[in-house]
Amino acid sequence: MEDRISTLPSNIIEAILLRLPIADAVRSSVLSSRWRYEWSTIPHLIFDKHSVPLSLHYKLDKIVDQVLLLHSGPIHKFVFDGSACLEDCSVVNRWITVLSRNSLKELVLRFCPDRIYKLPSTLFFCKGIVILELHDCEFRLPRVFEGFGSLCTLSLENVVISDNDFATLISKCSLLEKVAFMDFYGCSRLRFNAPNLRELIIDGLFEDIYLENTPDLAILSVGLDDADDLDDEGDSDNEDLENKEHYNFMTSLNAVPKIENLSLRHNMLELLAGDSLLDRLPTYSYLKKLYLTCVNFEDTKHIAILRCLFRSAPVLEELTIEADSVDSSNPAASFWEGKECADFRFNHLRYLTVTEILGVGPEMELIEFVLANSPVLETLFIRLDNDVCDEVKIYKQIMRFRRASTRAEIINLD
Repeated sequence: MEDRISTLPSNIIEAILLRLPIADAVRSSVLSSRWRYEWSTIPHLIFDKHSVPLSLHYKLDKIVDQVLLLHSGPIHKFVFDGSACLEDCSVVNRWITVLSRNSLKELVLRFCPDRIYKLPSTLFFCKGIVILELHDCEFRLPRVFEGFGSLCTLSLENVVISDNDFATLISKCSLLEKVAFMDFYGCSRLRFNAPNLRELIIDGLFEDIYLENTPDLAILSVGLDDADDLDDEGDSDNEDLENKEHYNFMTSLNAVPKIENLSLRHNMLELLAGDSLLDRLPTYSYLKKLYLTCVNFEDTKHIAILRCLFRSAPVLEELTIEADSVDSSNPAASFWEGKECADFRFNHLRYLTVTEILGVGPEMELIEFVLANSPVLETLFIRLDNDVCDEVKIYKQIMRFRRASTRAEIINLD
């Protein structure tokens, strides 16, 4: 019989092996003499629950050791998920030393959230890394850190890092295009000096954000956690949100004229509510998507933020608002007030999504205003809060609102 497997070109064999879980790629060595060592040169090594059988996870560290020992050639991508099985994280130091000598371009490490892994200094000398994703790690930059000159994507979750080390890490990676920074500790004043940054995602407890040099930022998503939801460690840096003089986020928003997609989540509106710079926002000529959560329509300050953002986004196409209307010390009398708003139109708005609404007056005024002033609106998506009693009454009222767009339809998400 003709051995067609053995006659396959090397590039085809490599393409096949790259699409297999690492366990199956190693098993391919029994197919033929030609395939015996082909797996040992594949440039992507992925060790997680999808690539290694669960029955072998108890010795996953030994499997990684054996594969790295037998591997020859460059390793461009290395993924390790030891969140449920790795007892001794020190073995990772040895792996990183090997990877640093093998043209590493993408590194993903995930550990147990209860056992933070201290990154070795060896990692910071992997000059060729393009994608770096780290979970459950502690950062301590070496005294001599020249940066990751090729890094384009950085994702950090559940990490410990100081303000200075974070600022240095960002500024020393001049090609950074995307940063995701979530659930961090030891860092509260986030500085971003990244001239090529296009996408920034922040989710955690912080005091301030400085977008010092991000002229090309197009996607910005910021979520401020509630300090009450975190362990109280007596950190004096976690100041009350009412103390606004330390916040420069609104000032930073003036320096991102190319923003296209803006998300303000969790407590961000509370943070911004007392900022005197709200009325000085520039015109965002590129902003097409706006996503807001925890909007209290019973609070005059929240309503003021909405009006300010709407006025600053003349080409807005998609608007999503998640309501959280509760009694406030600053009750909102009306959604849209003032002569400057009399001629306002959402001339480009195509989709409006309003969720968790109770049917209170200011919520209904927003929906009525948008429907009456959006000539190209295509769809209004609505989901009521679970505590709403008379759903039919609310929907009947919305259906009676005048619509500037003859194509606008209303869809219930419940």
